[in-house]
Amino acid sequence: MSEEVEDVLEGMMRQSLVAGSQLAEQLARVRQQLLRNAEQRSEQAAVEAQRSIAADRALMHSVLVPATRDEWWEGAQPEQITRAHTLAEAWKDYDPAAQAASEKIKVEVKNRYGIDTSDLQGDGEYLQDHIAVQQRLEAAAKAAKEHAEAMALVAAAQAEEINRRAVDLHQEMARHQVPREYLANDDLVSALQHSQASLGTEAEPQADRAVAERLHLIEHNGINGPSIEELKKEIGANYTGTRDSHFADAEFLSAARDWHESKTLAEGGFVEKGNTGLEARYEKAEKELFARIGPMGQDIEDKVLKDPNTQTPSASVKTSEAEQATVPAYGSAEHYAAFEASLQGTGTDAQIKGRVAAARGQATPPRAAVQAPTKTPKARKARAGAGAGRERSQDGPTR
Repeated sequence: MSEEVEDVLEGMMRQSLVAGSQLAEQLARVRQQLLRNAEQRSEQAAVEAQRSIAADRALMHSVLVPATRDEWWEGAQPEQITRAHTLAEAWKDYDPAAQAASEKIKVEVKNRYGIDTSDLQGDGEYLQDHIAVQQRLEAAAKAAKEHAEAMALVAAAQAEEINRRAVDLHQEMARHQVPREYLANDDLVSALQHSQASLGTEAEPQADRAVAERLHLIEHNGINGPSIEELKKEIGANYTGTRDSHFADAEFLSAARDWHESKTLAEGGFVEKGNTGLEARYEKAEKELFARIGPMGQDIEDKVLKDPNTQTPSASVKTSEAEQATVPAYGSAEHYAAFEASLQGTGTDAQIKGRVAAARGQATPPRAAVQAPTKTPKARKARAGAGAGRERSQDGPTR
């Protein structure tokens, strides 16, 4: 019986040893597989790390290599300089190109913007902001210098042109006592040229009057004539409904200048000097202004708004000569009816009636504006063509 028990126990021991051996083999294989997997992962991670470093290095080179060239600095923006500095500082201990770029950046930033990069302590925002301010100041200084140089060239060209005109017109300048600087006015030069060509002909008195008118306008308005702001103020004081948009239109501006000139000449007494066309010139300019003030302002507003609900029918900005001939007389009932119609859609009925009432109160017939006053001080006698209002010499007007 004991032998049988021993046999059973021996068999069970033998089976246990076999099972243990098999388990040990399995554990060994699993361990080997884990080691192989870990080794593969380590190799893959190393490969990926190398790829990442290579990509970063390539990016660094693409930014820093241009920064080592002088021409790059001429157009470099603050954010570009800051980025290059940051990359150079990060790579300078690992790459010779970054080391060279770091030295170049340090020198250029110091020389151009007065900043020592050693003191930044990684503050890239300060570097960028400081460079941006410096560049704006430099750009403003450069623009001012270029403007001054351009103005100097213009002044030199103008002086040369005045010298040429003075040579061609020296006789007329002496005859009409024209100061040399007045030759910068093209209208006066044209009048002098016409006066020179009309000497000894029937057109001479009229040509001399044209020169006298131009001299009076220059003495009243300056060589360059009235400014747009001065015209706005004067036109606005005489006509209701004018807007800034009117003075952005070249044709309206031309009519406004013509109206101002004819009014200035009339007030200077040039109607008495035989200029019989001055009244017609005034009325023509006034009709042109009146024909444009209402319709053109509405057209411009409609174009800006681009809203069909706000648009109102209006006449064309450009009126033909036939249409201008049908404009009602200034100050007549038809005149104010047309003015009131042009205001439709620009305000309430009460506002429109108020503007028309104000226009009626301000109205001055064109004829009254250009007719000579009943009592005017007698001007000092001067030879024909000398102008009106004050004496002149070739060195300038005397007060």
